Amino acid sequence: MCKAPSLQQQYEASTQPLHRSLLWRDAPASDDAMLKARIPDDANVSAELRDGSEIYSLICDHIAKGGTAHSFTLDVGSSKCAGHFKGRCSRTTAREASLALGLGCFRVPWQAEEIHALHQTLGAPVGTGCGVDIFKTLVLYATSADLIKNFVDDVLEKADRTKANTFTVYRWHCKYSYWQRDQQATARPIESVVLPRETKQRIVTDLEEFEEEETQAWYESHGIPYKRSYLFYGVPGSGKTSLIQALAGKHRRNVCYLSPTHPEMTDDSIKSAVQKAPSRSILILEDVDALFSKERKKKIEQSPLTFSGLLNALDGVGGSEGQVFILTTNLRDELDPALIRNGRVDLHVHFGHAEVEQMRGLYREFYPAATAEQAAAFEAALVTSLGDEKVSMAALQHFFILQRKASADKAIANVKLVVEEVERRKNDEAAKEEKKLEDKATKGGDEGAKRDSEGKEEGEDEEEEASASGVNVHVHLHSASKAKGKKKA
Repeated sequence: MCKAPSLQQQYEASTQPLHRSLLWRDAPASDDAMLKARIPDDANVSAELRDGSEIYSLICDHIAKGGTAHSFTLDVGSSKCAGHFKGRCSRTTAREASLALGLGCFRVPWQAEEIHALHQTLGAPVGTGCGVDIFKTLVLYATSADLIKNFVDDVLEKADRTKANTFTVYRWHCKYSYWQRDQQATARPIESVVLPRETKQRIVTDLEEFEEEETQAWYESHGIPYKRSYLFYGVPGSGKTSLIQALAGKHRRNVCYLSPTHPEMTDDSIKSAVQKAPSRSILILEDVDALFSKERKKKIEQSPLTFSGLLNALDGVGGSEGQVFILTTNLRDELDPALIRNGRVDLHVHFGHAEVEQMRGLYREFYPAATAEQAAAFEAALVTSLGDEKVSMAALQHFFILQRKASADKAIANVKLVVEEVERRKNDEAAKEEKKLEDKATKGGDEGAKRDSEGKEEGEDEEEEASASGVNVHVHLHSASKAKGKKKA
């Protein structure tokens, strides 16, 4: 009888060489791949870039847009395009096909030199948290290591370069430890940010002086890390984000959002984020009050980040030359003093509810043709309507958006709508708190009833056990008076 190999044996035999090859390799690409890619013999220096790193994404994007790529992958992207709506010219965000670098070998001309890039997959498909994937690498070949390094440095410099009145938003990718380019945004003019004059002038002047060449030389001569840190604190919707965006545009800096509360943010991760931040950036650490209490106890138990790791990142341990840090919080009083001491945070900037100066200034922003008398009338009407109530700048801006079709005088007449909105939000918050207390009381009552039920069931179980054992227990209760009488007899 002839014994044919089973399907399982055939599969194992076919995959055995593959498994062996994946266990060990001494070159970034096989000889067959090199031959097929037609890499020149003199391009004998290679550098491997792995999928998931920032540099891998930047170089792939550079090659795909360079005009020499012949293989692509397609995905859905978006772009701002000019169009017409109801006979008017308008700019909208539209979905479009997005080309990314495909597999293959590509010729990359650069400064009268030539670099070859091999984009390949390695190994078998594997399961990931986002479905099935195949490990990819990009291998650069050139005649010298300096040529590859200079090419990559040039790509990095162009990626970090900013344009006037625009800024690039980055977000830290904890899993792969790199700054992921999120979007490029148009910056708003610093004049359009309506803050108290003294507050705005203070921060604008401080940052301008920090960027002067004399300031950098002074820091270096005294051995002080050349960086600047600010704490933006105050009520929500008071202009913190608007000011950050305006400062980024004015000083041509990138904006890098760092979320210390991320469940994968470790001490090494936050240190790496500071080290790898794009040059000329503003690093934003949002809601720092959500991390630790005043006693340095963790508010998020699952967070691996330690208090000392956060302090080291702010101190610039690991490199932060020329960078600007901005910490934001609504609750400055809940921060540990060591986190915001002098030298670690250079300037504290308060953002409060709308002041009369801001009410008048915001009115002039939305009605630039209005007279000074009209602006004063709006301010007076709003202050009178509010009484002792406070209003945020976000709420005021919302009012002007609703009044976009109203005239300057009509907006003055409608200030009561601001108060109505404030009252409505207060009632919503009160109702939310009341519902929370009711849910808590209901939960407590249910747990009490459950405990009583469990106790009752436990008592019944004990009675059943005693009855089942056949032992009868008689308990005689004698009153104190009867016991005394019997003793006398």
